[in-house]
Amino acid sequence: MTIATVLAGSYLITQPSIQLPFITNRWAVGIFFLIHIIFGSFTMGALVLGPTYEWIGLRREDPRYERLARSLGNVNLKIFSLGATLGGFAVIVLTALYPTFFVTLITVFFWPAVVAFSIWFLTLGGILLYNLRWDRFRLRKGTHILIGYATAATEHIFLFIIVALDSYLLTPRAGQGLSAFFNPSYWPELGHRFVGNLSWASFFIAAVAAVYAAASRLPANRLYFHWAARTSLVVGFITLAVQVGLGAVFVESIKQASPGAFRYSLEGPFAWLWLVQATFIAILLVGSNLYFWQSRSTAAGPILTALVAVASLITMTPAALYPKGMFWLRYVALGAAVLLSLLHWLLSRPRTRTRTPELRRSSQVTLAVTGASALLLFLLMGVIRTTARSDYTIYGVMKESDSYGIFQAPSKGFYP
Repeated sequence: MTIATVLAGSYLITQPSIQLPFITNRWAVGIFFLIHIIFGSFTMGALVLGPTYEWIGLRREDPRYERLARSLGNVNLKIFSLGATLGGFAVIVLTALYPTFFVTLITVFFWPAVVAFSIWFLTLGGILLYNLRWDRFRLRKGTHILIGYATAATEHIFLFIIVALDSYLLTPRAGQGLSAFFNPSYWPELGHRFVGNLSWASFFIAAVAAVYAAASRLPANRLYFHWAARTSLVVGFITLAVQVGLGAVFVESIKQASPGAFRYSLEGPFAWLWLVQATFIAILLVGSNLYFWQSRSTAAGPILTALVAVASLITMTPAALYPKGMFWLRYVALGAAVLLSLLHWLLSRPRTRTRTPELRRSSQVTLAVTGASALLLFLLMGVIRTTARSDYTIYGVMKESDSYGIFQAPSKGFYP
């Protein structure tokens, strides 16, 4: 008997599935993917923000924007490989703990998955060219900005494909190819995640800039970091308002395509996660208003901040406390909080070229809290999507108990 025969026969042996104690398989896979998402989603957001800031700086002839763009580029250069490595490791863990599920999913999305992971070669090359040759393009800024956007586009091809796999798990559509790829929740989730990357990354950048401002001893650096903090917070706040709207569309798509998952998520054992999500959104809205008030005091500032705080408290109220048939008040309150926050931002906008004042200690704390909350909110949204599937790995198609074990080919001739 040859070694090849022995190895081939080993796949016929019934092998026990791997079951992790305490943490469980689902949470083990989830933790690895969440850690990967922190780095990957930040890179996606920063790749779009960097050349955008560079372009604004060119148009306004303001060197602060280019300095911010270059800082984001340097961060991407340092963390991209780490995010990709974590993503690869997460896939290995998924393959080991859920082999039947993983092979089934990759069978449906084989070529998209090949493209998704291959595109990283182009992204890495673009990041290196954009950052390491920055000074070489000082007389051809337009070309340099186009390289930045092209790099962002390659990274978002990965997002374009991965969202198809992720949305398929919650709202699967029968068949393969385009019908499975463009499932009912695909487009809403794609828009929601794209804007979400910009939002949480900007809030986080604002928090980091506030920390740098507090630690800097040079007055010029402090003023720059104060400006960077305000600029990033405004971008994070505006994109948050868009994200809230897209989130409502995303949730509605799940309600129509997988009503059972929608009800389980809102009424099941993990329904409390929605209240936690509302709390984080409230912190971001109230925190933004506090910063607008602190950075430029106006007569309307305290009134608008108080109104947003009240509206946010209504959105955080448990469903059981609403009068019968009045649950729609939560959505009205959320919409009002967003609109009032937008009004406050418009009123607090400094005049063009006005010197950015130094941050007060209270403003630095506000930025730090909102930055941390934005990160936690982004991760929580992914947890809510996962828990909505109940005991399914692919909702309505494959239960978690059927996802373990060695994958068995469906029939002869299934593969080319």
